[in-house]
Amino acid sequence: MAKQNSVALTARDFEILTALDRTPLTPRQLQTTSQSFDQPFSDEALARRRLGKLRDAGFVQSFPYSLVSEGRAPKYWKLTRAGYRLIYGADAIMPSRRYFSEVPMGNHFHTHSIAAVIAHIVACGKRHGVEMDQFARENSFKLQAGQFQLYPDAAFRLVRKSQRDRPYSFVLELDNGTERVRSNRDTESLERKIRGYDAHQSQYKRDDPARYLVLFVTTRSKSRLDHVLAACGSLVRNPNRTTVIGTTLQTLLDCDPFASPNQESNQGLKRTLIPVC
Repeated sequence: MAKQNSVALTARDFEILTALDRTPLTPRQLQTTSQSFDQPFSDEALARRRLGKLRDAGFVQSFPYSLVSEGRAPKYWKLTRAGYRLIYGADAIMPSRRYFSEVPMGNHFHTHSIAAVIAHIVACGKRHGVEMDQFARENSFKLQAGQFQLYPDAAFRLVRKSQRDRPYSFVLELDNGTERVRSNRDTESLERKIRGYDAHQSQYKRDDPARYLVLFVTTRSKSRLDHVLAACGSLVRNPNRTTVIGTTLQTLLDCDPFASPNQESNQGLKRTLIPVC
């Protein structure tokens, strides 16, 4: 183990820092994520205590969420510059200032929901020998196809430890029900996003390793999801190509997405997140 700033750093500490590099996490979300660690936290209090030690050492920082979904306004944790350098090295190029700063209040629910999705997928994947070996944060990259420019809420790759030559790539679109489903004139409409992803996907052949699925997660009602999937079914130009799979946030969090076929494709087929071995 390494010693830095008067705290003895363990392998689990580096797993914590890596998890926070993906997305801000509350202690509860970190405890969920830790189910993928070699030594998981048995309860939230232990996760909170370790975060406090890492904060005192200067590697992480916390900010309050304006949410009451956990009984009280929870704190979310992010890396500091020192924590980032600990992962990537002293000469690492720093990300933008926003990476280290507070999340704007208007984005709190959105950010919290993205973190819940990622934490749950990582934790469930561990039980099936699946790990998230690549991750890109919200607004950290752009996909372009003709007139369409897309900025996913996240992108990640899943791989079975027994089949590393067969990765499964996803981009995440988290829907809070604020965008119109159908509108060609609205640059933020879901219809335009669907058309954009369809155009981008059409560049790849079926077995191209660069291919991905759009994981669409709505935080609102099942009827909202049904409207979106119906739009996908009519807008995707090749009906034989799976471009989008969708679910509600609560459905995703209530199931094991690797075992339960609770995701629905643009063809109307129920499926697991990745094929069951």
